Amino acid sequence: MRAQLLQLALAAVAVPVWLVAGADSPDRGVEQEVPLTGAERLQITLSLLEQHPELASSPGVKAAGAYLGGPGPTDGAYVVFYPHAESHGIKEAFQASCLRAHASQTWTCDDVTIRRYVSLPSQDFEVRVTGDISLEATLALIEASRRDMQASATEVSDLPSTAVIILPLADGGYLVDWGTKEGYAKLTMRADLVQGGDSADPDAWHARIFEFPAQP
Repeated sequence: MRAQLLQLALAAVAVPVWLVAGADSPDRGVEQEVPLTGAERLQITLSLLEQHPELASSPGVKAAGAYLGGPGPTDGAYVVFYPHAESHGIKEAFQASCLRAHASQTWTCDDVTIRRYVSLPSQDFEVRVTGDISLEATLALIEASRRDMQASATEVSDLPSTAVIILPLADGGYLVDWGTKEGYAKLTMRADLVQGGDSADPDAWHARIFEFPAQP
């Protein structure tokens, strides 16, 4: 249920519905998800290799799933690959959102992005990061999100301590998921950079608990 609400919230700010940034986070599955077949994984992988030959350095698919028979004329799918590169201790992996017509057997993946895995000395779980954000800004965003989350501790019981994933929003803000040390997301913070602020400065970020829309 939490993941379904998150999808609705992201769609409301013009983030693609088939967002895959957190596809391998245990809390991201939804009831309608079904696994991709081996043939479907192969078809998607080969099509992506034509556009992104560096994908050949990846050991393969880490997580994948599909959402079939939903409203509208298309099915949706996501694929997350194992990292294909590492630089300065930060791993990089491809992730793709794909669509196909209900009657089609061929997936088209026009939304292909890079997710990074950032290590923090304060936790074992590597933070999943998507979007055009520098390492310095990522660390500042996490620090600010943690600070403002702890300031809201009176409103939250069993406060999570592990940064799980950072997702960009179409309006320039970011969502930061916090959860268990195993990567189960429990609480989402929304963070925004103050106008003219330095993204590498934690004090330039203001974060608040993300309010999920009420289910109709």
